[in-house]
Amino acid sequence: MEGKNNEYKAEFSNIERLNERLKLTLAFSKRLQLSTAVCYLRFHIPLELLHQKDVEIETILMSKMITRLNRSIRDIDTIIRVNRTDFILVIADITEDDCRVICERIIQACSERYTVDFHHVSITSNIGICMYPYGAEEPHTLKETAKVQMMEAEKSGENCFSFFNGELNEAAYRKMLIENDLPYALKKGQLYVQYQPQYHLGQRRIIGVEALIRWHHPDLGEISPAEFINYAEETGIGNSLFYWVFETVCQQIASEQNVPLKYSINLSVNQLLLDSLLLRISNLLSQYAVSASQLTLEITENIEVYTVKDVNERLYSLKEMGFTIALDDFGNGYFSISDFLKLPIDYLKLDRNFVFSLLKNKNHVGVISPIIQMAHNLNVQVIIEGIEDAQQYREWKNLNCDIIQGYFISRPLSSVVLTASIAKIEARVEEKS
Repeated sequence: MEGKNNEYKAEFSNIERLNERLKLTLAFSKRLQLSTAVCYLRFHIPLELLHQKDVEIETILMSKMITRLNRSIRDIDTIIRVNRTDFILVIADITEDDCRVICERIIQACSERYTVDFHHVSITSNIGICMYPYGAEEPHTLKETAKVQMMEAEKSGENCFSFFNGELNEAAYRKMLIENDLPYALKKGQLYVQYQPQYHLGQRRIIGVEALIRWHHPDLGEISPAEFINYAEETGIGNSLFYWVFETVCQQIASEQNVPLKYSINLSVNQLLLDSLLLRISNLLSQYAVSASQLTLEITENIEVYTVKDVNERLYSLKEMGFTIALDDFGNGYFSISDFLKLPIDYLKLDRNFVFSLLKNKNHVGVISPIIQMAHNLNVQVIIEGIEDAQQYREWKNLNCDIIQGYFISRPLSSVVLTASIAKIEARVEEKS
């Protein structure tokens, strides 16, 4: 997986080569008054392969995909890989009708089933196209517009393509900007961490906080993690974001030595697959003199990846280092009791849909209560997030939930405000509950 990060950086540097080739092609097209198509192609690789421990399988698959892609276009056309799943094609001296034929050929060829090391894999794709000169004339605009149209094609379903018709969809344009600017957000200092307090019902106090990454975009303003985290994980940027959040939290703990809080950090499947994970976080703990016991790592409900031997062993190693482990968004997947017994879980975080479910139908207590009881029988504490008012607070307290998180307790806070607010939050919760 570390190799995939390096591969991503190498692919990203290809943009310079793309810009040069596109500039030359457009100059040639302008001089001879020819049309050129800029196509943004995205392959949709099955999730089990994106999370595959065996990197070689994905490498062979991608090689086969690129071979089919090359066979589908002409020798004079250009293909540049943008990231793990995305490509830009520059097709010179082409009409829209001929471009349509080429796109159909690409989708047809690349969607036929692949066989890799006894694995049978089906790949889908989407293509967005912007034509020069009537779609756009500037290289940057052509690329951006083609990507927006790819996102429009995705809305139509698998294996579809879409031509720019003179009007950009606002939502797709926003998504394109987010994906394009995310690689620069960290180095430009646009990302920051906020902390949402977690209130222990039995102890009647704030016992921890969840570290939440935030992005303030110079043009778009505040961007929700829901808009960029999945893309970050798919392209490999998520690993860099995780280490940055982990170090930021370590700095926070080191600066607040007298505040006995436990800090929760989201740990994705991709990070669990990193061979260097344990060493790197150990180095960060040592660098800031922070104990692993002050940190909770929140993993997602993904049964398949936890059956991988290395991943399972890595989780137990994290537990042995002193970290506590929380299973996040429980109820959003297919975990069973036997799955619990195989993993070193300390906390169970119920999916916020349970909150909405109980809000709509009180009879759902009959489903929720046994889950909490099961967790307690396994010595696992239950956290519920998304609590927004006193009534919900009391309902979940009566259900014997252990820890409450949500706007009723507190909105996410900056590191500066956090410490000064704890006593006030506790007093307000007592008063309103």
